[in-house]
Amino acid sequence: MFSLLIFVSKTSEIKYQRKSAPLIRIINNTEHVFSNVSLFSMNFEDLQPHDTTAYRKLSLDILKDDPLIYCMEDNVNYGRYVQIPEEEGGKFSYRIDSLQNGMIHIEFIKEK
Repeated sequence: MFSLLIFVSKTSEIKYQRKSAPLIRIINNTEHVFSNVSLFSMNFEDLQPHDTTAYRKLSLDILKDDPLIYCMEDNVNYGRYVQIPEEEGGKFSYRIDSLQNGMIHIEFIKEK
């Protein structure tokens, strides 16, 4: 059992780390200010209304990193599962569209 866990952990890293990692960013398409922003366990800077982060290389180990976006707005924590880019390279955006009924709404965008 222990050797199986070692094997799984070594193969759990998504393959882009060996070639070209996708670039990801977060777009705040709302009037809200978000703090403590993280995506795939990667910390991002606070987001002002209609702000956009710089692109960052996605580094993801599916056994220890969360496929989630987390942030705070007005002392309330929000979190949402997000789609993981499945292809190598490319640019992807996670756009925060709204806060409604206590939920954060995110759109996954593959840039052209």
